[in-house]
Amino acid sequence: AIAAQWSASSRTWIEVGEVTGTNENAGTLNGKQYDHILPIEVDVPGGGVQKLRIGYNNGENPFVTAQEFIDEHMLDQNYLPQIADYIRQRAGQSGPTIGMGAGGSTAATNSSSGGMGAPSYASEPAVPMDITPTYDHLPMKGYKTFESGIDKKGLSKVIQKIREFNDSVSSNQLSTGEAGETLDYLANTLSVTNRYHSSTISMAELAPLHTMISQWDATHAFPAIDLARIAVLHPDAAKSERRAYWEEILGGALDMCLGLGDAAAKEVAVPMLTMRLIANSYKGGPGSAGAAGILIDKILDCAEACATSGNKNVRLSVATAILNTSSYMHASSTPFPSSVAMRVVDVVGTIAGCGKYETEPMVRSLVALGTVLLLPGGSGSEVKELAKERSIGSMVERVAAGHGEMASAVSKEIMSVLSTL
Repeated sequence: AIAAQWSASSRTWIEVGEVTGTNENAGTLNGKQYDHILPIEVDVPGGGVQKLRIGYNNGENPFVTAQEFIDEHMLDQNYLPQIADYIRQRAGQSGPTIGMGAGGSTAATNSSSGGMGAPSYASEPAVPMDITPTYDHLPMKGYKTFESGIDKKGLSKVIQKIREFNDSVSSNQLSTGEAGETLDYLANTLSVTNRYHSSTISMAELAPLHTMISQWDATHAFPAIDLARIAVLHPDAAKSERRAYWEEILGGALDMCLGLGDAAAKEVAVPMLTMRLIANSYKGGPGSAGAAGILIDKILDCAEACATSGNKNVRLSVATAILNTSSYMHASSTPFPSSVAMRVVDVVGTIAGCGKYETEPMVRSLVALGTVLLLPGGSGSEVKELAKERSIGSMVERVAAGHGEMASAVSKEIMSVLSTL
């Protein structure tokens, strides 16, 4: 029989010599006796390594064994032939035939040990394999948005409320043209969603939003935040050149929300619309997404302040903002430090601990947690270590138990992530 070593650079097995000996790597795994128990080291997101073992009996189809291993550990299906080949070469199996039955021949009888069994590999180190576990629900990819009211009827109501408040504010009123034609033109452009790819929005149309959000009080400014929630989804409005503008819009809305103090968990309009504006900002375009990325600390401050809200619409908005924030962090080309990721964990902890959340926002919160656990680079490993120290796994299992099948499925994936360091 031939001993082989896996080469990560060439992604092939390299023969290193002939090996003989008794079948010392036989043993018991998960209560079942195997002719061969083979070690595998799995590279996982965040730079960690998960040490696994796979059991194999002489005569079994290595592809069937490999598939069972993939299913058990939720690995990428593309690694089936690689794992099967690893089994075949380490256990001395003859050439692979995908359709072979249980009666396939082995190389054990041909070894120089005189038919005493397959070669021993017990003294060899585990062979590192470039296998990354894949999950059905983690990490979050893309963004969830709040798109209600993007039609002429919905926008008309928002514009009407803005005009009503414009007449009652004591200072910094919109001009007649801004409150009239400018807002009408903006609303008309936003309502025709099938033309977003070609329509444009000028800074003159966006200027009234800036005035209202930066200079009106919370009692009068919330319709402007709602209009900004819709406007940020337009690609031209949220393009990269507009990042500074959206920093001021998002920052102004967040300051307004935080300015509520302890009342942030009791109020509805400003907290709900601010969190929805944040959620949509990640999807809108590079300008708005970049602005949200810069303001993540303040976003998490606001989410924490609103997390225990007694209003279900606010709770859904908070969970979605946190979910999209985690997705942005995971996809970012610039790694986020573990300290920021742990703040997401803290907000999810507040959400879980308050006992108020319905199934959908709870699932979104759990997915956000799982996503920051999978941050690339060293941050993900650090977050997993800290999460384990805080017994986050126990919290996740407890919360998921009361929120249905999806929450349970996400919980299981989180527990799997936490088990890999």
